[in-house]
Formats: sequence, structure tokens, C-alpha cells
Amino acid sequence: MKNLLLLSALGFIFFSCEKLDEPDILGTYSYIPEGCIPGDNPELNCGSFITLSADGVADILPSGDIVYRTTYKIRGEKIIVAKADEVIDQIIFRYMDNSTLRNERDGALWVK
Repeated sequence: MKNLLLLSALGFIFFSCEKLDEPDILGTYSYIPEGCIPGDNPELNCGSFITLSADGVADILPSGDIVYRTTYKIRGEKIIVAKADEVIDQIIFRYMDNSTLRNERDGALWVK
């Protein structure tokens, strides 16, 4: 009986600590390149955004006017967005703070 209580207590502590370490990343992050005027031409939109939702679901607009649904995983400070269709390759972001992600491929900052 002691072992069962000890195991339950350790499990509770383990899962509680894990949630405290995970950054609050949920929300929409945008990247607007220099010289881009968002909404100027909706068919050739130069801005990009990603919405990270609960349960590992991500909606991403890489450019243009088509939003793709995919998934993401958190590995430490990295957010790994899975490949979506044949259009979007895997994207890796580094969590900078509560309002900024950095694209590991090109160093671009995406902000909330």
C-alpha cells in the first residue's frame, strides 16, 4: 500500500512539473517581411501567420491565401511544425518569449 501511495505521489509531481515548464505558446503569430503591405493583394498575400491551438493543432498561412492545417510538437524550447501536404515542409521555431518565435531556418521573428 505504501508503494502505491508513493508511486501516485511521484506521478502527480512529475506531471505537475512538466506543465509548469511548458511555455504558453497558444495563439497566433505573424511574420510580415520588410516592404510587405498586408491585405494589399489577398491572392498574393506577402505576410504569413501560424495559429497554435490546444492538442497540437496548427493552422499556417505560408503566403498567398490558403491556410493549411497540420500538427506541432514541443521539444524543450523548440516547436516542430509537421509537414502539411506537399506545400509546407517541416518548420522548426524556437520559443523566444511569450510573444515571439524565431524560425530556425531563416531567423525570421514571428510575433503575437
